[in-house]
Amino acid sequence: MNMRILAAWLLLSLCNAALAGEQDGVSALVQTAALRQMNLYSRVSGYGTVVPELGATMNLNFPKAGRVTRLFVSPGQQVNRGADLLEITTDPAGTLAYSQAENAAVYARGELDRIKSLFERQLATRSQVESAHRALKDAEEALAAQSALGQGARQDTLKSPFNGTVILVALAPGDRFAAGTNLVQLVHTDFLRVRLGIEPEVSRQITRGMKVRLASVFSPQDTLEGEVMQVAGQIDPQTQLVDITVRFKGNNLLPGTKVKGDIAIIGHEAQVVPRQAVLRDAGGAYVFQIINGRAHRTDVKTGLEDSGWIEVQNSLVPNAPVVTLGNYELQDNMAVRESTP
Repeated sequence: MNMRILAAWLLLSLCNAALAGEQDGVSALVQTAALRQMNLYSRVSGYGTVVPELGATMNLNFPKAGRVTRLFVSPGQQVNRGADLLEITTDPAGTLAYSQAENAAVYARGELDRIKSLFERQLATRSQVESAHRALKDAEEALAAQSALGQGARQDTLKSPFNGTVILVALAPGDRFAAGTNLVQLVHTDFLRVRLGIEPEVSRQITRGMKVRLASVFSPQDTLEGEVMQVAGQIDPQTQLVDITVRFKGNNLLPGTKVKGDIAIIGHEAQVVPRQAVLRDAGGAYVFQIINGRAHRTDVKTGLEDSGWIEVQNSLVPNAPVVTLGNYELQDNMAVRESTP
């Protein structure tokens, strides 16, 4: 009888040992991330449009009449300083006026030489010489005026005076234009601004110099940094929002682009983990840290959340990574295997 009891006890012990061995062999495959210290911000968001700064738009023209022969640009195209915009042929009337002024100057110069020769032979008076001098001066001034208008060149090219973006091309090849007609409108690349609309109740928190993260609504993953340049002191009657003007660098955003802006209001340095590392249940927020190959649950108190990172205000084990993928299947003290993202 005792032998039977002993045999049963040994069999039960072996089963328990086998079961324990199976449990010890269970592990979860997870991905992890290290703890970080970084600045987090509370942000206010608004939507708006890229617009030229006041005075940043320039209308380009010729001081003479002519006809457009070639176009080198189209609206929305970015151009560098000195780039060709369009080519024109001078109006025949302008060319004729230049030729007449040129001929008049040649004649006046020859007439002065003739009067001087007569004066040397005492066949002309001093007043005649002075009159010839005045006639030559008038003719040369008239020629210089025609030259300044560009009438001397039968063909001419309009060039960009700065790096910018073409907003408008007013004419097509073959079109004639009068002197001073606006042909191309450019906006200076370095003077584009974003005008955001912000809810009035939060606009009081925004001040000049605050950092802004900007992105096109069609490409939110491509961001660039700007800063608040001006906060309007009134509500826009059409949108019922407060306009915030944001300055930014670069030419990634074209005039007219619809953008979202996130304005950093309040910020501080904090201990952070990726957002997906924080789980929640009835007991609150918690994370899993990996220590000696096992997942250990740690309850945490969270703070600011910004750009996929969340502040953890509790003290966590230094140099122990947190689980970011596979944490939903974990239990406290469970064995884990870390994979490379």
